[in-house]
Amino acid sequence: MYILSAFNKGADGVLISGCHPGDCHYMEGNYLARRKLYLVKELLQFIGLESERFRMSWVSAAEGAKFAEVVDDFVEDLRVLGPQNRLKAER
Repeated sequence: MYILSAFNKGADGVLISGCHPGDCHYMEGNYLARRKLYLVKELLQFIGLESERFRMSWVSAAEGAKFAEVVDDFVEDLRVLGPQNRLKAER
């Protein structure tokens, strides 16, 4: 719901990040999230948004440089896609 809410409010993209699977004190949460990734992308395409506007990345708290790279790459990909306004136009 948070992902869809962000797009509904006009976000051009949503990036979710979490610990590497098997390397997190939340134990199974990232495994559950990984399973949902495919479904979220399918849902976004179904409602008319490019699935590339949603990304999930596995980055630990100790990987600051990698996190910065992931964010920079995502922002650049969103620039190529341009602004999303499909859901905002329907409100």
